[in-house]
Amino acid sequence: MPARDPLSLPIVALLFGGALAAALFVDAYRLTIVIEIAILVIFVLSIDFLVGYAGLVTFGHAGFMGVGAYALAYASHFLGWPVGLAMLAGVALGAVAGIVIGALVTRVSGVFFIMVTLAVSMMFWAWASKARKFGADDGLGGMKRLDLKSIGIDLNSDRAFAVVCVVLAVLAYFFFLCLVRSSFGQALKAIKQNENRARAQGCPVQRYKVAAFAIAGAVAAFAGELHLQNTKFVHPEVAHWIRSGEGLIVVIVGGAGTLTGPVIGGFLFVLFHRIVESFTVHWQIWMGLLFVAIVLAAPDGIYGRLSTLVGRKPARAAPRPEAADA
Repeated sequence: MPARDPLSLPIVALLFGGALAAALFVDAYRLTIVIEIAILVIFVLSIDFLVGYAGLVTFGHAGFMGVGAYALAYASHFLGWPVGLAMLAGVALGAVAGIVIGALVTRVSGVFFIMVTLAVSMMFWAWASKARKFGADDGLGGMKRLDLKSIGIDLNSDRAFAVVCVVLAVLAYFFFLCLVRSSFGQALKAIKQNENRARAQGCPVQRYKVAAFAIAGAVAAFAGELHLQNTKFVHPEVAHWIRSGEGLIVVIVGGAGTLTGPVIGGFLFVLFHRIVESFTVHWQIWMGLLFVAIVLAAPDGIYGRLSTLVGRKPARAAPRPEAADA
């Protein structure tokens, strides 16, 4: 089992603790920021699991968000299923989609892998854009949130929903943390480092990759369901390649293969976006400049740079001649 990182827990505690405090005390506008951060963190953690630990750089991960959102919309809105049951079905469908897509795309590598994941995701987006049952390009509103009133939680309250989203983001973080520290996670790291050697030692590489896709697909589908319940609206934009690209950028900027890095990146992305867009409609330009600067200054991501700075020991002074003579 890998050694524990002493820097990770304090950073995560600070970020999630701040988000939870904000969810309890801030105004309605800032609650939307907290919810957006929590959902994005869940999404990018699933990307980091694939990119940082399995070495599978996907450019179509938002497709799984779309699967979860549209499955929830169909089951709850058209079939009349309870929202909780519909959410479970959406997560299961995300896992199944991960298995099917993973079995397909893991047969190629490099740029071909990236392009196939993008193509599959855009196929779903194209279908959603034409699906009249779901309003096509206009989307479909009137979605309901999960009913937890039986345990005293009213998710129709944005404050309660924000708190639950933050808690779910924390659980997602520790879920992936346990996963990457398990024998399964160590096998994925071995495959990423040297796939041929792992295969020569009898590791079923293909099955491990497909399993990683299934897990990441299920979690991303869950993030899509939370996104739907936040907006109470389903729209093809949830599966667009731009969302996949943003998620991948957040992972890289925060620090791929660290879990804590994507959490940092998720907070930074949403906060910087909301701050800059209040001054200019061209917030993407400033976001791009910020991310370029971060990548140039910290090639290993923000968390990688922080770990380097904290772990760097001060150089010891050379002993004085008189001390040496003594």
